[in-house]
Amino acid sequence: MHDELVNPRKSPRVAHRCRVDVRDRFSAWTASTEDLGPLGCQLVTPRLASPGRELKLKIHCEAIDQTIEASGRVVWSSSRSPSRLGIQFQPSRTSPAWFDVLLRVLPQSAGNARRMPDRLPRSTLLRLGEPPRFMADFSAEEVAVLRRVGSGITVGALARQLGSAFERVRAAIFALLARRLLVLAAAEAASPSLWNEPLAAAEKALAAQGVKLPAPTVGPNAATGRSAAAQALFDEGIAHLTAGRIEVSVARLREARRLAPTDPLIAGALQRLAPWASRELDEDPAATANATAAAGPRGAGRSPR
Repeated sequence: MHDELVNPRKSPRVAHRCRVDVRDRFSAWTASTEDLGPLGCQLVTPRLASPGRELKLKIHCEAIDQTIEASGRVVWSSSRSPSRLGIQFQPSRTSPAWFDVLLRVLPQSAGNARRMPDRLPRSTLLRLGEPPRFMADFSAEEVAVLRRVGSGITVGALARQLGSAFERVRAAIFALLARRLLVLAAAEAASPSLWNEPLAAAEKALAAQGVKLPAPTVGPNAATGRSAAAQALFDEGIAHLTAGRIEVSVARLREARRLAPTDPLIAGALQRLAPWASRELDEDPAATANATAAAGPRGAGRSPR
């Protein structure tokens, strides 16, 4: 791990739900924003689209009584329920002034957005904020982080606890900070006991879907002789695959294969990803889901525990 954890987002976001009409060249559907900023948004969506796909969005923001029309490029996708898409807005004639209006209407969210750090040193102490008042959809990565925070944990200690799985949860840390579910100030921290019920419910929901929490891999795999280094690269490759970063996933899996050239699990994952490794994903919106099913944690690419 580097000395600092860098926020992957280049502009502020606010956690705010808006209905979104999504359209591509072949179809249209309705989604909602998980968060929203002047340069992009995260969508909770019933349909997936391949990274690189261009989408047309109509974001109905009732808080400011405006409909924001934007063209967006899919940066990443996640098929884990609830499915999500990361969207980067394309330069257009649409003025980002609407975001300033939204910040004025949502002063608390504006304060949160301005306090979001660009980077977190290893010594930064993470604390639990107030849990959501209503049932919330947590990703496996978010639950893995929240479970380890307790009364407080540094970024460095969290990285050591998660080991090879830390790469998978990096973005989740900043997402939780943006939603004030993680905080940095002691005065804003909540008692860990308040999180017992929400986290238990989140873990139950994930287990019902067959989703396992990110966990570290320690030592060689007894069945295959896979080293801890090869396992870490394999886990990182699967994490990138889950986030829709196919080319990065293939690169990590190839590194793992160099360390474990006879490992059938790594070879099988690479074989299943071969159709997507050297060209863009198929235009079918379900292509990313099919790739994840073929080589992701629920398919033949699952890492044995």
